[in-house]
Amino acid sequence: MTEPTSTADPTTSRSKRRGLFVTICLVGIPLALSALDHLGGWILAPPPRNLLFPSGSRVRHKSCEFDVQVEISSQGLRDREFRPVPSKETTRVVAIGDSFTFGWGVRAEESWPKVVESSGNESLEVINFGFPGASPNDYSSMITTALDHFSPDIVLVGTLQGDDLIQLVEQEPPEVEWSVRAREMTFPTLTRWLSPTPPTMESYRSVFRKSQAYLRSTLTPEQQQRYQQLSPGVRAEFEAGLLNPSLVHTAMINPGRFVEPVEGPAGWQAEAESRFRHSVREWTGRCRKAGARLMMVIVPDGPYVSKAAARGMQAVGYDVPASLLSTTACQDVVIGICDEAGVPVINPVAEFRKAADAADYFELDGHFTAQGQRRLGKAVARAIWPPSG
Repeated sequence: MTEPTSTADPTTSRSKRRGLFVTICLVGIPLALSALDHLGGWILAPPPRNLLFPSGSRVRHKSCEFDVQVEISSQGLRDREFRPVPSKETTRVVAIGDSFTFGWGVRAEESWPKVVESSGNESLEVINFGFPGASPNDYSSMITTALDHFSPDIVLVGTLQGDDLIQLVEQEPPEVEWSVRAREMTFPTLTRWLSPTPPTMESYRSVFRKSQAYLRSTLTPEQQQRYQQLSPGVRAEFEAGLLNPSLVHTAMINPGRFVEPVEGPAGWQAEAESRFRHSVREWTGRCRKAGARLMMVIVPDGPYVSKAAARGMQAVGYDVPASLLSTTACQDVVIGICDEAGVPVINPVAEFRKAADAADYFELDGHFTAQGQRRLGKAVARAIWPPSG
């Protein structure tokens, strides 16, 4: 006697087919579209634009100590145009950093990355990836952008002595919404094509003049009193938009800022070290994945290496004790953490201290002059490519 054969319920079969169709629509189609987006980006990659600055911007940067023209390439860098991939004979270097790397107050060709480039042979390219106001919290995304668009052999990260540690404690890492991350990961090509074009850059002096008025209005009575103690000349330059407003404003609200990395409480020091260690590990991982070599450059900050630069910062309201000129605390943190990660460090602090040249820094602005940029660029070039013989 044979067993009766069961017949599937037609309603159940239709329900399963409907569920499979919905699943394909919800999962399969987006995956296919994402694959096409990635393929399109590989075949028809949009040219890089607005990478750091609005492409094609041209502004005048005038202060009480310098007057330079800032020109931005179509790729959005303060540099010339670069091909996506260097030739086989070329060693390509990308220099990541803040305003000291950007070349604040000097001509583009006088910035230390371009000094490194001019110190090498014709097969060396150095791309200036400096952005004023950038901190270690920004360097991760800047490194990723540089790796994605220019395929460098070496990534140099210029970490400003003391200041970058301070900013790591002061600032929280930027939060990127999950929806933005998902969109950029799933449809990177479409996201780049549809990203809005930023407005061209505004004159620095115009921005400074507007900023100083607002920042002065935020000062407490005690801070206002400190401000009035500045020399009439400094206050006049500041109010005319001829001094970096954030420099003076920070001096009013935190005059001991330069001392924090040296004499800050143990908790402060531990937080700075922890955050810098995390950053270095992240940068190392990204460079290793892209086949690039990561190197760290300690950028000497004036109050830690030059009596003249220290006096200039005192003139705009900072407390700068003489002990800063001999401390190794700031560079020791960077060197120790980089040693852990196997990242080479270029440390020209002793060279700047030995030179003790007042002409390396703008007195009131605090950034490198062309001479200071040249001194750093030459030191970096010697460290990467030691002279033969």
